[in-house]
Amino acid sequence: MIESREQNARSLALLALERVEKDRAYLDRLVDQTLKNSALRPEERGLFTELSYGVVRHQRLLDFYLEQYLDRKIFKLDLATRSLLRLGAYQILCLDRIPGPAAVNESVKLSAPRAKGLINAVLRRISENKNTLKQPDQISNPVTRLGVKYSHPDWMVESALKELGEQEAEELLSANNQRPVLTLRVNTIRADRPGLMELLEKNGIAVEAGKFSPMAVVVKNRGIPSQLPGFREGLFAVQDEASQLVALMLEPKPGEQILDACAAPGTKALEMWQLMEKKGTLLSADIKENRLQLLKSEAERMGLEGIELLARDMTEPLKLPDKITAGFDKILLDAPCTGLGTIRRHPELKWQRSPEDLKTLAALQKRLIRNLANYLKPGGVMVYSTCTWTPEENQETVATVLDSGGFELEDPTPRLPGSAQELVRDKILKTRPHRHG
Repeated sequence: MIESREQNARSLALLALERVEKDRAYLDRLVDQTLKNSALRPEERGLFTELSYGVVRHQRLLDFYLEQYLDRKIFKLDLATRSLLRLGAYQILCLDRIPGPAAVNESVKLSAPRAKGLINAVLRRISENKNTLKQPDQISNPVTRLGVKYSHPDWMVESALKELGEQEAEELLSANNQRPVLTLRVNTIRADRPGLMELLEKNGIAVEAGKFSPMAVVVKNRGIPSQLPGFREGLFAVQDEASQLVALMLEPKPGEQILDACAAPGTKALEMWQLMEKKGTLLSADIKENRLQLLKSEAERMGLEGIELLARDMTEPLKLPDKITAGFDKILLDAPCTGLGTIRRHPELKWQRSPEDLKTLAALQKRLIRNLANYLKPGGVMVYSTCTWTPEENQETVATVLDSGGFELEDPTPRLPGSAQELVRDKILKTRPHRHG
């Protein structure tokens, strides 16, 4: 939990920003923990969330504006000072309901004595000149222009341009800065989609059926999931539609023996187990035992106990349960990856990932596939999935494995719901934030 003597939106947002940059913390967890444990007034809770996510989402653009009135690069300043400048600039430039002078004054109040003069001077100039600031569209280099305008590092912009071309890359970068919708997966062991939608609507919550998964419910007026009707009763889990399609593509059936190789926090494992009607064997493995506890607690909430848990490095040889005599029928490898497809939910990834991560993770992904292949029955199916767009972690990883023999690429279209079949190209299911939400 973030601790602060001043329980107000700005002070808590400042602490969140410092934790994200200094400790490489996950922003969504910080925000959730703070909202759960703080004494913020209701009107302050929304402002805290807006400030925390907004500054991280638009960090590079804010820096671009701030450096027009700084005599040095912003990274030459200490963490607290640059975080406060970003926090103030976001309120001035992006939130119409907060007057500029108020944003300046509140930022100065939170600053260290030695930084008050700098923060006051820079933010006042930003406020007074907000309509005449130099804009990123004036930058001649296309990579830098897009990187500043949509607040992404240059290497991510280059990757998106390489994969999608200029027009669609810009659409993706823009979509990454939008607020994500809240999507639920109905727990078919305890409910069905029409029943869950009726329950939510009766409680004044606007919902609609998902477009691609038959178990998806989209919440229009998003709130805190744990406070929604049906949460305590385990009627649903929080899960994006793209994630739901991954497990549907494996087509888990009652009585099968299935390995979920990198399972934590277990969302896809629980989906598979409900599709298996809790019959058969589902072994969910992860290298971190504490993260498997998240799966265990969610299983208890949803009445989906019975999944076997294994804390193990999946690049190492496995000792299988005695009942798995001939290998697994199916394996899901939801591989560790750069996660660039989840930037809407995790904007901090823009500043925490590096090009070196691509090489490191692609090598890990290949080791995982090669090792897990030894535990798949002849004729068995492995679904390989990532939540990133980079070809190094997707097409190139798969091609290397196919070239080594033992596997062939199967068309997943027949395994998917009708509405999702249109997402398959060249036997690969691809979803994009800007195309499919």
